[in-house]
Amino acid sequence: MILAADRVIAGDGKTVLEGAAVCVRGGRIEAVGPLETLRGQFPGEPEHAYPGASILPGLIDMHVHIGYYYEKEDAAAYRENPMLLALFAADKMKKTLQAGVTTVRDVSSPLGIAQTLKKAEQKGYVRLPRIVTSGQGICMTGGHGWSMTGAVCECDGEWEIRKAVRRQVRDGADWIKVLTSEGYRGCELAQSELDAAADECRRMGRRSAVHAGYGASLDMAIQAGFDTIEHGTALTREQALLMKEKGIAWTPTIVAFTYIRDKMAQQAAQSGLELDFGYIAEAADIYARNFKELYDTGVTVVTGTDQVMDDAPTSPVARECRYMVEYGISPLQAIECATANGAAVLGMGHELGQVREGYLADLLVVAGNPVQDIAALEQVRAVVSKGELL
Repeated sequence: MILAADRVIAGDGKTVLEGAAVCVRGGRIEAVGPLETLRGQFPGEPEHAYPGASILPGLIDMHVHIGYYYEKEDAAAYRENPMLLALFAADKMKKTLQAGVTTVRDVSSPLGIAQTLKKAEQKGYVRLPRIVTSGQGICMTGGHGWSMTGAVCECDGEWEIRKAVRRQVRDGADWIKVLTSEGYRGCELAQSELDAAADECRRMGRRSAVHAGYGASLDMAIQAGFDTIEHGTALTREQALLMKEKGIAWTPTIVAFTYIRDKMAQQAAQSGLELDFGYIAEAADIYARNFKELYDTGVTVVTGTDQVMDDAPTSPVARECRYMVEYGISPLQAIECATANGAAVLGMGHELGQVREGYLADLLVVAGNPVQDIAALEQVRAVVSKGELL
């Protein structure tokens, strides 16, 4: 099939082809170029025209928790009924795909739900985004995330952590997730434990993500050599430069704090009450102040949302991009964070995350021009996942 729009945004942070079209065959991008040229190359190919729209790579969410039910009012029903949890998680992922997010990296989920949905999608039982799994997260006893029943395992000492890494690999994890800071509290795991975790991941051929937001936890995680730092709320310029040098990417998850802060402020205004936003507001303010300076260090930045929000009408990834632009980078740079950068960090940059010949056909069509107005990412016209038009 041929998709034609006003422009094609490649996803590499610089290339925009006006009046271009994309030909998709066999799940991959066969050609990109002027519509008349593609018509001549592929006569009789079915066409889908999207006037006034833009074609770009499907978005990538590098920080989700599939099946996160813990804050729902009826959480006990999901904890006690794995079938209900599976249906809930599948519905969330279906809506995520419809919003233009064609790949997600799950960074800990309960009861093996991410691995199960990945298998179900591969078998064709459900149509969901491409899922990269981390299995259970790993924290110290009583550490951040310990109360997420089934989604996080508590470990102490180097060999317990190494064993936990091996267990996640055994159970099908593509990545390994480690948690080592609780909100603003600072570091939790010892340096020797973090070193062991990162080393075992490398030894087992798995990439690693670490939840580290404040204090010494960031220095310790960088020293250990994880592949991505999640949140990194209090990240400094010096730390970002060291991350760039060591090839460590940053998943800031701005939306996880800023959207919640904004919702709380809206509720406070409507109720006339004064609410204590706590560290949520502090974190949101830190991102607003520091994001552009940190981005400019050259550290690889990817988009992650930490949530698939019940009340959000559009993809949280699109909102994350909007915040990035609001805080100083260009729309093309934000789109690169949400596409090519994520693919590269996943180890799939050679075939995912860009609109290029030979690449996997995960595409998003949005109304308008996100190069001029990043909010256009929220105006989804069509989604192509694994070469199929949804």
